[in-house]
Amino acid sequence: MKVLGSRAKTLHYYKKIQGFSPYWRLQYKLKCKSTENELTNWLQDYPIKKYKPIAIVAKEQLLGIGQNSRTWYSPKGGIWLSAAYPIFSSEFSSEMLSLSFAIRLCEMFNMESIKVNLKWPNDIFYDSKKLIGFLPKVITRGKEITYLRIGFGMNFLNKTPMEGIALSEIMNNKNICEYYWTAKILKTIHETALCNYRKEYIIKIANKYLAKKYLPSGYNSSNWKIREIDNNGNLNIYNGIKEKVLKRF
Repeated sequence: MKVLGSRAKTLHYYKKIQGFSPYWRLQYKLKCKSTENELTNWLQDYPIKKYKPIAIVAKEQLLGIGQNSRTWYSPKGGIWLSAAYPIFSSEFSSEMLSLSFAIRLCEMFNMESIKVNLKWPNDIFYDSKKLIGFLPKVITRGKEITYLRIGFGMNFLNKTPMEGIALSEIMNNKNICEYYWTAKILKTIHETALCNYRKEYIIKIANKYLAKKYLPSGYNSSNWKIREIDNNGNLNIYNGIKEKVLKRF
């Protein structure tokens, strides 16, 4: 069967690895300022509906924004996307969202025999270099969480700064398929929503993948050490005299 177009190719692989449940509505952009802005505009025109997640994927972002409003380097060759996944529940745990997505990403790579680690709260590292960054949040209406949003970036075939690494470099393969991996990411977002209620499991697996030598920005590894991720998803650090609890939000 011949499959044409980026959207069709991604959905083709998604069907092979996940089936069409749920069915994703996708848009592809050759170039845009920010997939987050594009997603916001799309949701204004077509509000999120139950069982119909949506995502915008860009070949290149010009003004991607990362954590703390830092510039998100997003050149051609990477996988840059923003997704909205419907929840419509008051039972969803927003405090577990970041960790839930992180562990599903780590498990995704583990199934491909690629060992990665979680740099708390929202980076995936290979050895000492950044492979993935993501920004998760929930959108609420009253006490109900209507949907989750995830801004996502993965170094794939692109050149990276010194502190980054691309998946093609890890796999030593320039012929890896972006549509296959994009489909796996969409599957991971779906799995994140499904396992959100398993709090003890999420914390346990997050600590399994936690990279303890990479402290959050503003903390020196010569003074502070990471102890663990606690039951609320916060990071516990210590310096021999006192302990601190760092919160994700």
